[in-house]
Amino acid sequence: MSFTNSIWTYPWDLHDIGLDAALDRISQVGLNAISLATSYHAGLFLQPGNPRRRIYFPEDGTVYFRSDPTRWSDHEITPKQAAIVDDEGDMLDALVREREAGGPAVSYWTVCLHNTRLGMKHPGHVMRTAYGDPLSYALCPSSPAARAYVTGLVSEISESYQPDRIELESPDFMGFPHGFHHEKDGLSLLPDESFLLGVCFCDHCRSRATAAGIPAGAAQAQVTSILDNTFTRELPESQFPDFPTKGLKSFAAHSALSAYLAWRSEPVTSLIAEIREATHPDTKVLLIDAEGTWTGGIDLPNLAPHLDGVLHCVYETEASRISPLLARTRALLGPDKTLIAGFQLFHPTVRDQSDLVNRVVQAAPHADGANFYNLGLVPSARLKWIDAALQKVLSP
Repeated sequence: MSFTNSIWTYPWDLHDIGLDAALDRISQVGLNAISLATSYHAGLFLQPGNPRRRIYFPEDGTVYFRSDPTRWSDHEITPKQAAIVDDEGDMLDALVREREAGGPAVSYWTVCLHNTRLGMKHPGHVMRTAYGDPLSYALCPSSPAARAYVTGLVSEISESYQPDRIELESPDFMGFPHGFHHEKDGLSLLPDESFLLGVCFCDHCRSRATAAGIPAGAAQAQVTSILDNTFTRELPESQFPDFPTKGLKSFAAHSALSAYLAWRSEPVTSLIAEIREATHPDTKVLLIDAEGTWTGGIDLPNLAPHLDGVLHCVYETEASRISPLLARTRALLGPDKTLIAGFQLFHPTVRDQSDLVNRVVQAAPHADGANFYNLGLVPSARLKWIDAALQKVLSP
């Protein structure tokens, strides 16, 4: 691996560990970059790697840099600066200054459309089910206001801070199951049903699809008919048992729905093209991707021309499948674009040091670097696994 090897990091962890101590900690295990969360969502985080805030609730749907309100005067959806920036300092700015002094590369890890705070505030711009119910945690990529928010976000930060790269998380259609507060499903949704509940039929999607010649109304009616059958059954019984393997082809008998599902990649692809156009040319744009993202409208062959690369997460991928999976991604991207492999440090998903080493070794022939998740969410003693893995693939 010859590109940057990075670790995903939250600003509050850098505040609590201390910037110098944190940079020293990651340098000692062979990392030469930091992927800082600069636009993020809510959560409940157990943080064994943080010496002060062992449990932390991030401020929902905020940004972790100094945003200029004058840039947003004509936007319907605007960012909210997290209180920690004023209270404890702009860590993105500190990292960029360190980089200019010879420190690690800096990546802007940004959550794009997953934002419950903004979804609750702007219900006209969230995804909606075929029944019209809002999915408030997901701004819709078809919404002009949501698109302007995301492109404005990357434009501001890439111009003001000029990070080395931006990592785009959730620029697509989010699915129905997400881990929202106290989710309840007594029906026991099957994969095809869960997928259909996450297909958006908001006004923006319907208008955009109709303008493209897609029968959005008929597709919506087909989805509600399918789900109505689901909601009246006594016990789970799939209407599309081949869905996990056949994907969109499972719905071939429903012509309107098939056309609509094929169209869903258009808002995502065009949004990412707009993001690349809005980003400072010195900042590379990478998509955070994984298996199965086609369900959210990710069409990598069509996206590739608008990306500088892909950060492909293989968190739970079996080690034996990592090499062929990344080989396919490399083939789609071509030799000149960046491919980063993303690894999780959570146990028992990764059993031990040897397991991580093996996973990184499997990725190395195809990837230009690696990202590891996450500095504050794992014990600091576990970082030695990264060192062992990088030494294995970087040793002559």
